[in-house]
This record gives sequence, structure tokens and C-alpha cells, in this order.
Amino acid sequence: MTLFAPEIEVAILADAVQAVAGKLYVLGGGWDTLYAARFPARHPSLGVGVRVRVPWTQIENEFTLSVDLVDEDGHSVFGGKTITQKFRSGRPSGLPDGVDVGVVRALTINGLVFPREGGYSFVVSIDGVEAQRITFRVREHLRV
Repeated sequence: MTLFAPEIEVAILADAVQAVAGKLYVLGGGWDTLYAARFPARHPSLGVGVRVRVPWTQIENEFTLSVDLVDEDGHSVFGGKTITQKFRSGRPSGLPDGVDVGVVRALTINGLVFPREGGYSFVVSIDGVEAQRITFRVREHLRV
């Protein structure tokens, strides 16, 4: 399969994520549910880890990775603003012609407020085109 645009190979939610030397370091990753005592709920910190595969033909180009958080009704929790990062993969020395390159990015979001219980999705886009959704739920934690 020949790629003409970057694609997301991995997108994960975690308690913490770091992108170092081409690797994602993930702590408490892969969850799909957060629990809160009441709403609105403030979550202290969470991470979004992403690995983008950039086609050989696009390696020298610059791209914009953006992340929005939407509720189950499709409304932006960030008020229509997105978290954005520019990236360029570069051409590593010694890489054979025709080989795609992986780029990792980690986003940390502190003090995120969830207005209500329900479904949410981080919408990850490359150059304004949705590439991946990371879906999860925020639920009330009932104390017995």
C-alpha cells in the first residue's frame, strides 16, 4: 500500500505519555473510562500519545497535528479551539529510499474539566483532516 499523506498508526489515552527518541513512553495507557465523584469534574492530568507514519514522498514537508475534545453531541469541550503541534519528520541518514518514517508526539492536558457524565472523543487531525478518534466515557463513581 502506498501512502500519499501521513496517517496515524497509534493513538492512545494514558495517565501520562512522553515522546522521546522516536518512542512513546506510556504510563497507565489504554483506558476507556474515567470516574468522577461529581460534575463538573476536573481531571488532574491525562496524556494523548500519537504515532504518525509519514510517507517517503512527504518526509520533508511540514504538517500540523491538532487535537480537539468533543462530547457525545459533537460539541467541542475546548470551545472550538484545538491543541496544535507542527511537525516534520526529516530524512534520517542511512534510510533506504522509499521507506516511510514514524513520528511520535505526546500531549499532556492538565486540569481538564468534564461538564457532565457521558461519552467523549479526542479528535486527532492532520492538516485539518480528521485522522483518528479516541473515544472514552466519563462516569459518576458511586460510593457505597
